[in-house]
Amino acid sequence: MASTADAPALPVAWWRKVRYRIHQFLSGLLAGVQAVDESPAIAVLSPDALALFRRMPGDARRHSLCVLQTLTTEAPVPADLAVAALLHDVGKAAASEAGAYLGLWLRGPMVLTAAVAPGLLARLADARPSPSLRYALYVQLHHPEIGAAWAQAAGASDLACWLIAEHQNKVERANTPAAVLLARLQAADDRN
Repeated sequence: MASTADAPALPVAWWRKVRYRIHQFLSGLLAGVQAVDESPAIAVLSPDALALFRRMPGDARRHSLCVLQTLTTEAPVPADLAVAALLHDVGKAAASEAGAYLGLWLRGPMVLTAAVAPGLLARLADARPSPSLRYALYVQLHHPEIGAAWAQAAGASDLACWLIAEHQNKVERANTPAAVLLARLQAADDRN
C-alpha cells in the first residue's frame, strides 16, 4: 500500500488560485449588498465611460474600485491605467444585456473550472448573443476584448483599451511602459 508521501501533491499554484477565487467569490457576495462609493470613478471617467462603468453589477463596480485603490496605494496612477482599472471587467455586462446569467454564482465556478480543466469552457462557449449558459461562458472568456471595444466607443485612449483587452493575458517581461502598466493592473486585479 502506497503511503501519502508517495501520492503526487497538487501543484501549489493550483491551490493558491482556488483559494484566491473562493476569497474573491465571498468578497463579491458581500459587495453585492453594500453601497458602492463611485466618487473615484466620477473623478476619473468621462461621462460616456462612467455610463459604461455603471453598466456593471455592484460587485463588479466594487471590485474595479478596489483595483484602482490598490494601484493608488502603490505608486502614482496614470489616467490610462486608472480608466483600465475601472473598466477592465465591463465586458462581462454583455452577458446580462443578452439575457444570459453571468452573476457571481456562475463566475466563481467558471473560473475554478478554467483553472482545473483548461480549454473546457472554450469548447462549450458560443459567441452568438443569447440568454444561454453557452453565451455566458463566451462572455466570461472574451470579456476583455468586449470591454476594450466598448471603452473605445466611449472615448477611452488606445492605451487604456489595450490594457483592458490584455488584462488577462500573461505579461511579457519587457520593460516597455505599456507592459509595466499592464503588470501593475494584473497584480492589483489579482489582489482584489
